[in-house]
Amino acid sequence: MHSKKAVRLIHTSDVHLGDGSGHPYAMLALKAVVDAASRLGGDMLLLAGDIFDNARVSDEMVQDFLDELARLDMPAVVLPGNHDLYGEGSIYRRDVFHGKPDNLRVIEGMDGQTISYPELNLDVWGRAMLSHTPEFQPLLGMPDRRDGHWLVALAHGHFHHDGDVDQRSSPIYPADVADATCDYLALGHWDRHDDVSQGGVTAVYSGTARGPASSDYLGEVTVVDLDPVDGVSYRQVPL
Repeated sequence: MHSKKAVRLIHTSDVHLGDGSGHPYAMLALKAVVDAASRLGGDMLLLAGDIFDNARVSDEMVQDFLDELARLDMPAVVLPGNHDLYGEGSIYRRDVFHGKPDNLRVIEGMDGQTISYPELNLDVWGRAMLSHTPEFQPLLGMPDRRDGHWLVALAHGHFHHDGDVDQRSSPIYPADVADATCDYLALGHWDRHDDVSQGGVTAVYSGTARGPASSDYLGEVTVVDLDPVDGVSYRQVPL
């Protein structure tokens, strides 16, 4: 019988590497995230989509990303988002990614994929996005939580607050979150931090690691503590 362990997650999203005009300091922000993950005592880094801005980024930039993740002394999990889809021609299917560091995993399952970390008694689940459409359901197919294990889910999409009228692509509704089986839902797609927890499920948009301007180019990360006694808690930490 396994028992849950205390686990600390570092959660980020929407770095947008490769957008030199709109996000020129993205690589500096990524470096700051990697530095912070170790400094903050993280056990795992979660990257919830749009880490790359588009499929045209150079192999050199992809290699720079891989080199940064290789500096970590912890596992890292990437979920493709709407800017870095996991379709044909995806960045994550390039030859350069065949040389990714051993600590990095990419969620590739279009119908959902669970990556297990026995040393942490932790399962990480997500659905790779092939197309950013209203039909894509980011939380569809989430498995049940295993006894004695944490279940953390990654999702990239738009949360529909009560009263929202417009139908958006990759929608996430309040009932989807409330019915989720995970202990923590790491969200990406919005540049701003937002807590959209529903029922007993803690669900958080990390916000971007990028700051609002060239003079203030670093943002924040979400530090999540999974505690066997106290449950799930989080805090926003500036980079």
